[in-house]
Amino acid sequence: MGIIFIKDIHSRLDKTISYIGNKKKTLNENYEEIFLDLHNALNYTADDLKTEQKFFVDGINCRYENALKKMTETKKEFHKTDKILGYHIIQSFAPGEGTPETIHALGKEFARRAFGDRFEVVVATHLNTGCLHNHYVLNSVSFMDGKKYYDNNESYARLRQISDELCREYGLSIIENPKKRSRKPYDLYIAEKNGEWTKDAIIKRDIDECILKTTSLRAFYNEMRKLGYSFNFERKYPTISHPKFERPRRFKTLGEGYGVEDIERKLESKWIRYSVEIPEQENLVQEFFAPLVEPSCRQVYVTFIDFVTYVKKNHDANRQVDKYLIDEMRKLDKLIEQQNLMLDKDLETSEQVDEYKKSCEQELSELTVERNKFRNELKVAIRNGDEHNIRIARNAVSDATERMKILRKEIRICGRIQEQEPKIENKINEIMNDEERKEMSTDERFRRCSGTNRENNITGR
Repeated sequence: MGIIFIKDIHSRLDKTISYIGNKKKTLNENYEEIFLDLHNALNYTADDLKTEQKFFVDGINCRYENALKKMTETKKEFHKTDKILGYHIIQSFAPGEGTPETIHALGKEFARRAFGDRFEVVVATHLNTGCLHNHYVLNSVSFMDGKKYYDNNESYARLRQISDELCREYGLSIIENPKKRSRKPYDLYIAEKNGEWTKDAIIKRDIDECILKTTSLRAFYNEMRKLGYSFNFERKYPTISHPKFERPRRFKTLGEGYGVEDIERKLESKWIRYSVEIPEQENLVQEFFAPLVEPSCRQVYVTFIDFVTYVKKNHDANRQVDKYLIDEMRKLDKLIEQQNLMLDKDLETSEQVDEYKKSCEQELSELTVERNKFRNELKVAIRNGDEHNIRIARNAVSDATERMKILRKEIRICGRIQEQEPKIENKINEIMNDEERKEMSTDERFRRCSGTNRENNITGR
């Protein structure tokens, strides 16, 4: 049962393809930044922990050890180093089907039939999950004529056909009536699979709760509009727009059970078959942000990251704030990395962050000069055949390189802190202002109600 999934590799190709023959080997400094994603994809594809020490890794029209080099040369030869740089294809099989040797042989034959006459491909069989699966990293540019591979419904159907033919030849099962291909981005698919909050998840959550509150389609849409949603039913496929998200979403792309007809069916039968429990909300805004009075840069970071972490772990803690934090919840690891640097280096203010960044840049500049000196000494020692000095010079170059990597990383983190701090402050202010507006609106409704009752009582007298 071969299931095909394709992810585009758009940028930083070198990160997707690495020198996968040597796990400890680092990326050559001469490779451009644009190839980094491709380097990473190849590195993941041929991970020792997934492929039994690379026994099940092969290249088609290239050796996997120099796959990045070959793919890069092809792109440069035909002047196509932009846009989609490659494709990461996954082919899964049913649990218990086939042996690693069989699945890998099938994978190599699949790559030959699908791409072998025109494209460079790396094939790896992963053994680390309950079902065997093949990973393919495909160069988007043909080494034969420089034409690009285009992933569309027609080409995808051809891949499925080849996969099914091979499954029959190797005695494996196939899916007789496969569902229509999903065009959902791979990153979104993984986020939903991992249970992370996404924009679609928030929209579906709000739909569920508004269905529970109402008994008719008209009342449902009115309830959704109170939350700020808008709708467009004049298009071929009706859309729903969240007030905080830029692009509208088609109902049918939200997933099974969230089409317009599905929602109507749920409203008609919800008391029998459909129910959603709405948990009590906490006032997280008051709890986390109210204590902040003229906070320092570090206090803002620590409080905000604690806030994002809590919301991410407790999806129902406050359903009115998660819509502000979609990007932050998905990039929480980077925010924590920035916070940890501030804590480790005792950086309290923006000025201290800037000073530390400059000190790292100065040290990096000095180390660059020093490493060049060690490299020259190494060349001299090699020419003289002096093993003792060769060893000393190589260790010195290695130590300087390792320190430079750390400095470059910390400079990047400082840059992100400087970029993110005003955005985080604006985000906090936006959340708090929104909370205040809601409280004022509630108070205003209370005052109006009280005033009306008071007038009625006076008139009654």
